Amino acid sequence: MRNFRAYLAERFPLVITSVHALATAAFLVAIASTEIKHLLTLAVAGSFFFFMLRMRVTDEFKDSHHDDQHYPNRPVQRGIITKKQLEVIGVVAFAAEISCALAAGWLTENITATFFYALIIGFSVLTRFEFFVPEFLERHFNLYFLSHQAIFILYPIWIFNLVKTEVTWQSIAFAIAFILFMANMEIMRKYEIRINPAGEAVQDTYLTVWKSWAFWILFSINALCAALLFVATQQPIYAIAGLLSSILMLYLKKNTELTRAVVALSFLFQTGVCYLL
Repeated sequence: MRNFRAYLAERFPLVITSVHALATAAFLVAIASTEIKHLLTLAVAGSFFFFMLRMRVTDEFKDSHHDDQHYPNRPVQRGIITKKQLEVIGVVAFAAEISCALAAGWLTENITATFFYALIIGFSVLTRFEFFVPEFLERHFNLYFLSHQAIFILYPIWIFNLVKTEVTWQSIAFAIAFILFMANMEIMRKYEIRINPAGEAVQDTYLTVWKSWAFWILFSINALCAALLFVATQQPIYAIAGLLSSILMLYLKKNTELTRAVVALSFLFQTGVCYLL
């Protein structure tokens, strides 16, 4: 159990992932329904939390060779946790993920909408095998990013079908904002430069590969999300949030950690507004 806690602390910090899962669920439920549905939000948050845990486990296997070479101090490489133990965690996470998705269907009296969640699972399996073209994607960093982020297109589809959301230009704008927010959270997660034991910058983070463009992509997506929410809702709070966070990002541009913090807080704030208004 101590080793499991050590693994989570390093590779899947529970506080951060729980907040991320809850915010993601709150945003999805808010853009799909005009009513606050706390139980549904918790069910969706549970499915997303365990989805992230399952993907974390599968990545340990998928990236094993890469991590052996560049990150020998990670828990699996140090032997803190075995791959057999990871398999057990993955199975439990998958069962919990499915249970939460079914619970969401039960709460909305629309259990058949779980079919759309099955599409998310199917897509995640494709990412596990790198769409069966791992060498090709390894050579094309941008295509790798886009192909893996495409899974988030399926989340609004699932939620909209779950609560029977009417498809309007506003709901489409909300869905696009969600997809872009998820892209920004992923870029923010790896907005850093990682050094391997040989003292080389590892070419697997956005700041390393995209260099200064990584900041401008974060900046542009953050502003665009706020603009989409403002246009769709006509609530000036989104325009204000977008403007203030953009100014802060420009001011803190040279500080990667504070830039990451602004991106995360901007997502959390706008999610909270979206959920409560």
